[in-house]
Amino acid sequence: MATTRAAEREGPETGLTHRRWIDPVSPRSIALWFGLLGPPLAWGANLVLGDLIFELGCAPGVRTVRGRHQILGLPLDAWAYIETAFLTAVIVAAGLSALWAWRRVRGRRGIAVDRAKALALGGIASSLFYVTLLLFGFLPELFLRTCHTAL
Repeated sequence: MATTRAAEREGPETGLTHRRWIDPVSPRSIALWFGLLGPPLAWGANLVLGDLIFELGCAPGVRTVRGRHQILGLPLDAWAYIETAFLTAVIVAAGLSALWAWRRVRGRRGIAVDRAKALALGGIASSLFYVTLLLFGFLPELFLRTCHTAL
């Protein structure tokens, strides 16, 4: 009997906590915060990791195969494409998360709903902006030579 009461107390409370993290109206909504903060963080990671790949990969101690620098058997260009594609997918997922949250609160009213709408629209706009920046990240590997000076 005591275990049944404990389970009854835990059931709704756990469900309520779980709903708070998912509900877009909640200030703790993962969908809203990931949609808003995911794109700039992914773009920042792209800047840092993209530079790190070529900074470390072009070092004198890195193994070359047929004149091409490689890390773990893949050329540096391949690593740059993999990293840019992965972070572009993260930004698209953040934008879809924000879009999902916006669709959930679209027809509702209230102060919390207005905040959720603003965060969702900010996340959608942010993801569109940063995905455009990351798509331009595919271009340097097409036009620039790896591990050579510009002049």
